[in-house]
Amino acid sequence: SQNSMFVFPNATTVEYKGFNAGRFWTMNNEDIDLLKDNIPEIQYIAGMLFNNQGGKTVRADRSESYSFRGIDANHTKIEKLNVLQGRTFNYLDLKEKRKICVIGKQVYDQLFNPGEQAVGQQISVDGRYYMVIGVVNGSDNMNIGGNANSTVFVPITTMQQVNNLGNDIHMVCIAVYEDVNIKDIEEKVKDLIKAKHSIAPVDDAALNSFNIQEMFLMFKYLYLGIQILTWIVGMGTLLAGVVGISNIMLVSIRERTNEIGIRRALGAKPKVILRQIMNESLFLTFIAGYAGFLLGVLLLTGLEKISQMNDDGTSMFVNPQISFGMGITALIILVISGLIAGLIPAKSAMQIKAIDALRDE
Repeated sequence: SQNSMFVFPNATTVEYKGFNAGRFWTMNNEDIDLLKDNIPEIQYIAGMLFNNQGGKTVRADRSESYSFRGIDANHTKIEKLNVLQGRTFNYLDLKEKRKICVIGKQVYDQLFNPGEQAVGQQISVDGRYYMVIGVVNGSDNMNIGGNANSTVFVPITTMQQVNNLGNDIHMVCIAVYEDVNIKDIEEKVKDLIKAKHSIAPVDDAALNSFNIQEMFLMFKYLYLGIQILTWIVGMGTLLAGVVGISNIMLVSIRERTNEIGIRRALGAKPKVILRQIMNESLFLTFIAGYAGFLLGVLLLTGLEKISQMNDDGTSMFVNPQISFGMGITALIILVISGLIAGLIPAKSAMQIKAIDALRDE
């Protein structure tokens, strides 16, 4: 969710309280209790351990390497996971350090047959057996610590025990209440953890953090910038097309000077000549623009077909399409562009006098 943040340690870069720079340190379960007790704005908090090197996971004659993560019972309230089978972890699972696991959808698809019940089955991760209690599908585009669909989750206390990590955790995940400014809480969290682990208050590199709200805003402005750039390029291309069509019409009128002169001599009114030139210009612009519009639709359709590149088989693009409103806007712009392209040629045609046209011939 957008009101969440994540904190993880790094080597210190500033000498402080007798400790040299370059000191490696770790967070632990006590940090979670410290933050819970001192920051009432926190709604959910959870520790996390991860091993993105890939734990070799075996079931029967099938084996693959997946991300291996230890999570808290609260984790699914911070990173949204859709339960497809079974359940996720509860506090009793963590208290008893049960050797159970929840697997991502891709893990299920590769280790189990379609429609097979995974709950209650045993899988081996790095030689240790865990019973599957659930299958989940990551619902957010952003996954923390690896793609949830290609991850094996175990209780964080179990992972601490089997890997001899004591109370160490790799990351603290936090969600605050909706009406709270996550940026303010981020600073409080960092100050408390730095003070507890004797880290200089100015040593920002020793404690990394990021919040989802900032990342969403970053992508929002990036997308807005891409949209503006697309409009600028599109309008520039359209303007070049308008100039090209206008030049074509001017050449056409010069070649048809005699024809226009004869029509004027036979009594054709200037507005008739004007309407003809404008209609021709509008027709050329509309046909060329509509062809480009259809090409864009075909490219988007093809893009959707060939972009099945994610590990879980989903498309990298969500519903790539041209909206109805955008289509109507493009049609209006084409009509206006056609009229603009015909203005100068039409004005040139109206200035042709019958006697001059016949004399030129």
